[in-house]
Amino acid sequence: MDTKTSDVMVSLGKAGAGFIPVVGPIVGEIIGNLIPNQRIDRIASLLKTLESKIDDDEKTKVEKRMLDEKSVDLMEDGFLQATRALSEERIAYIASLLKNSLTDEDLEHIAYKKLLSLLDELNDSEVLILKSYSVSLADRDKFRQKHQGVLASPPAYLGATQELVDKRAIHETHKAQLVRLGLLKIRFKKPKRGEPPEFDEQTGMIKAQAHNLTPLGALLLRSIDSDENATEKT
Repeated sequence: MDTKTSDVMVSLGKAGAGFIPVVGPIVGEIIGNLIPNQRIDRIASLLKTLESKIDDDEKTKVEKRMLDEKSVDLMEDGFLQATRALSEERIAYIASLLKNSLTDEDLEHIAYKKLLSLLDELNDSEVLILKSYSVSLADRDKFRQKHQGVLASPPAYLGATQELVDKRAIHETHKAQLVRLGLLKIRFKKPKRGEPPEFDEQTGMIKAQAHNLTPLGALLLRSIDSDENATEKT
């Protein structure tokens, strides 16, 4: 291990990485030339979280697969995303995806590469909104109450303050982003026989009745261990 890599590993220890016997030694050389020192603490947090998610019976497989060039490629992407992470939830999402990529026998590297890319395009509010579509009916009210600040769309009414208008505009972009990425699909209101469809005055498009989780959305939630039902809602 060269001097720079050794310095990185020392920095990891100082940042609170703790004892990381499986992933720690292997990733030292991967991140040696990637991450500025001021971001090492976030890498340390990612490694601790990743380590905690690996079961004892999976460690041998993980150690072997981490040495594969495809896994190294994915780890590099995960580390770079971690340096920009501003919440522990985001670190946990990345760690879960990396863990699943190392233990999953079904999905290929290219699939996890895409899923990690999709995660990078979402902010934490958008992930939470996506997750709300996988919550069971029995738990939906509790989930929405807990995350009301993110999930509730600010009301639109004549004479609303500019602040309220702005908040609603931002909230609408969250769902639009999830639809654009193919993680949610719009369900349109079916018009009555002989009547024209109802149009949204703001968008000029046919009025949406609701949104549903797509198979890709459900897959992303499973990959980051954030699915409630782990199934597509149709």
